[in-house]
Amino acid sequence: MLKAAISCDVDTLSSIYRGFDLRRPGGYTYAEFRMGLENFSRFLEPFGVKATLFMVGEDFLHSQNIPYIKALVSEGHEIANHTFSHAQGLRFLSPVEKETEIARMEEVCQIVIGRRPLGFRSPGWNISDDVLSILKHRGYLYDSSVFPSLLNPLLKLLHWKSTSLRSGIERTTLGHPRYILAPTQPYRVGNGFGQAGQDSFIEFPITVTPILRLPFFATFLLATGLELFKASYNMIRAFGWEIQYQFHLSDFVDYEHPDIEGQVPRARGVYVPQALRTPLARKMDIFRRALEMIAENYEFITLEQWARKLTNE
Repeated sequence: MLKAAISCDVDTLSSIYRGFDLRRPGGYTYAEFRMGLENFSRFLEPFGVKATLFMVGEDFLHSQNIPYIKALVSEGHEIANHTFSHAQGLRFLSPVEKETEIARMEEVCQIVIGRRPLGFRSPGWNISDDVLSILKHRGYLYDSSVFPSLLNPLLKLLHWKSTSLRSGIERTTLGHPRYILAPTQPYRVGNGFGQAGQDSFIEFPITVTPILRLPFFATFLLATGLELFKASYNMIRAFGWEIQYQFHLSDFVDYEHPDIEGQVPRARGVYVPQALRTPLARKMDIFRRALEMIAENYEFITLEQWARKLTNE
């Protein structure tokens, strides 16, 4: 049976809107973190899925969050590295700053769950090739930051235009343009993330469709609907491709809940993801139907387990 992995970027509002004044003291909404993780866990349970969660190190510093992080680990989910501060412009930082973002998340993760992460994803998939040597030096097995979609130039432009109130670095996304034509299935890397080679280090690109390379992840599903998802899924299955399907924490949060309502910045020039504008019940229903389709033909596995299988082949 073909393999599939479910991953989730655990980005809170304070990660997404870094520097904006959120309503809660300290700009942090504990209800969002708790609700998102609990709903995600309950959503996966009927499918028996163990997921990979790319987590931000700063979330480990809040004692209220720790029971929920430990609960996910006890359920068999994998914790991976999403930088310490959700550094959206990671690829434009200095080498020292890049390694610090990675290392500080490792440190707090080790303290909380007793284990360092072995996988990495850059916020906004905004990675550069020099991060590869950092990850390999620090003992990582894999990365999952390459998004090889032909729509990337358009997505980059839309993101830039919709984030005019942010700093220049934070308005960038999706990494180097050459990643557009990177391999679309999991591969051993070459001299950089965007090319295959013989290295033992594994890249898990975000899944796209064959030929047109349309995005195939939860945000695109919410924006375009189930019919395009079905057509994309059928094409992926017909080609015999394996799947790495990505969610975000916001996909499982009710932003109309009294404890969170009013937290999302509404100013012009502030990007508001689709998941923050869609009612929770609708999100859960559409995601359930999508995962039911994948579960019919795919065996679920964490990215760490998958990477170990590929490096041992």
